[in-house]
Amino acid sequence: MQIIIIFALFILCVITTLPIAFSMEISTIAMLFMQGDKNALITILTKAFTGANSSSYLAIPFFVLAGALMEHGGNSKRILKFANGLVGHLRGGLALVTVLVSMLFAAVTGSAVASTTAVGSLMMPAMNEKGYDKAFTASLMACAGTLGPIIPPSVSMIILAAMTGESVANLFLAGFIPGILIGLFLMISGYVYARKNNIAKEEKLPKREILKAGVSSIWALLAPVIIIGGILSGVFTATEAGMISCVYSLFVGIFIYKEMTWKTFITAFKNTVNTSAQIIFMAAMANVFAWILTRMNFGTICAKLLGNLTSSSVVFMLIMVVFFLIIGCFVEISAACMIFIPILYPIARTYGVGFPFLIIVLMTMAIGQITPPVGVLLSITTGMQEISVTRTFKYLPSVLGAMLAAVLLCAVFPQIITFLPTLIGTL
Repeated sequence: MQIIIIFALFILCVITTLPIAFSMEISTIAMLFMQGDKNALITILTKAFTGANSSSYLAIPFFVLAGALMEHGGNSKRILKFANGLVGHLRGGLALVTVLVSMLFAAVTGSAVASTTAVGSLMMPAMNEKGYDKAFTASLMACAGTLGPIIPPSVSMIILAAMTGESVANLFLAGFIPGILIGLFLMISGYVYARKNNIAKEEKLPKREILKAGVSSIWALLAPVIIIGGILSGVFTATEAGMISCVYSLFVGIFIYKEMTWKTFITAFKNTVNTSAQIIFMAAMANVFAWILTRMNFGTICAKLLGNLTSSSVVFMLIMVVFFLIIGCFVEISAACMIFIPILYPIARTYGVGFPFLIIVLMTMAIGQITPPVGVLLSITTGMQEISVTRTFKYLPSVLGAMLAAVLLCAVFPQIITFLPTLIGTL
């Protein structure tokens, strides 16, 4: 009964548009008072401090800053030109370019919002001019933007590593193939749309132009290689990788591309402070919320319920996909991970799928960034296109279906997720 009450309080707070972190805090305080804890506020402060007091979280502001510096340093334009040279001449070329640029930019910034705004501001007007429906463009761009947390380096993966003790390097490696799968399926969706609506092909760029664009973008594309390569080789830790990526991004923006100004530099720092503070505060409150749920034996209840439902790891994964699809409609990806991973990850390990479960959660919750009523990325793209969210409902089934197909494929065959870490020998 108490579990029902605390979730009801939490949902009520969310419905009243309170931030997720405050919703977790208020519902926990209310429950502690209901349980007769006279020192509820002191308990909350202690648990919150414990939740945020992790050295692993030091990497977060550095990766957020590196992504912001990359976003404002001229990387997106060069990556766009290179991607356009590779696939722009194919049927539905601009749709393919949009997805490919998002994949490459995700590997540079690791942020869904940054990828969506940076790539969307460049690609959506171009697609509109070539006859793509604004609603389809907004839907495709929102879906492509979700690749930020999946293709490494990813802030969400660092959070998961801090919460579960899994290796950051392994999570980074595990995200590559699922991210590429989602990208390929979205490209197919864009190609089908272009054929159906007879969108004209673009002219193919000369090989010299493509090579020139590739050389120009190599500084941007080297960032994830340096980060992931350094972590895998043991040269530096995830936190040190974040510091190095900041220095590298600053160097490229100032001395190579020469587009980093004091104004964009200060903007990048402001965005980093705001984003990092939100993430760390949410981590603190999520630790409090997870603690009270654990105290009420929520994890044990879930384990018994799932144990009664199935003994199959595949069925367990499919149940989790459905669960997080529903959760993703109401709760932001970081908050959902912080609330439910401490409870569900140990259960996933009993099924032998603890590691791939984490990537499946990220992939499934990525869909939640598009689905209403929250749908952060869809709100961004429809706002940029100056259209209503309801106009996208015509196209969402096809693009979301492409994403869901990739999620289900990885859920049924978790070897897709573990392939690279196993191949390299780190898992």
